[in-house]
Amino acid sequence: MPANLDNLAGLAHTPLFGVLLTLASYRFALWIYGRSNSLPVFHPFLVASIPVIIVLPLVNVDYEEYRDQTQIIAFLLGPATVALAWPLYRQLHTVRSVLTPIVIATILGAFISAAIAVGLAWWLGAPAEVVGSLAPKSITTPIAVEVVKSTGGYVSLAAGAVAITGIVGALSAGPIFRLLKVTDHRVKGFALGLVAHAIGTARAFEYGEKAGAFAGLALGLCGLVTAIALPWLWPWVAQYL
Repeated sequence: MPANLDNLAGLAHTPLFGVLLTLASYRFALWIYGRSNSLPVFHPFLVASIPVIIVLPLVNVDYEEYRDQTQIIAFLLGPATVALAWPLYRQLHTVRSVLTPIVIATILGAFISAAIAVGLAWWLGAPAEVVGSLAPKSITTPIAVEVVKSTGGYVSLAAGAVAITGIVGALSAGPIFRLLKVTDHRVKGFALGLVAHAIGTARAFEYGEKAGAFAGLALGLCGLVTAIALPWLWPWVAQYL
């Protein structure tokens, strides 16, 4: 019996444990989300973290080890982002009809998102490294962790800022759309993808494929604009921090 227990304890320190825990937690979160009639406060991104937070200390697995165990899932973020091109392709005729507003909205949205984060952090007296970590908060994690290297920020803080931005965006989108009487799924999707990146895109697909396609487009374009412009502009911004 002790040998069996040792084997089970050893399993907790293998990649299989981390992957299974993550998938089971997410499946549980989807069930909760469905039972709640898709209330934003029960979004799977929020609920799925609860079992993980509870289980890891019980099996003596720290976060760094869990992160290493789930590297394969983190790697799949890239292919998952690329896969968003399929619904976009299906809605290509709709995208072409509003191409000019899309380009203008992307440039303005990317600039305003970064400027608000940088300006607020600077006004509150945050160190330059923290300000640099918050600048790419509205782009998806795989791009943000690369962009933040050019702003002198912390990768872990940038990833956290991206996650919080996505959660807040997904939670607040519904009330804001109702307040502003936004009914066009193109606008809903593009706004969610532009501001709340991958988490917002997942939320947009709940409105339909058209909203999801526009969210995926916004996610990609905002990431592209930010990845090109921010490293180029940051040396000038850093002079004032």
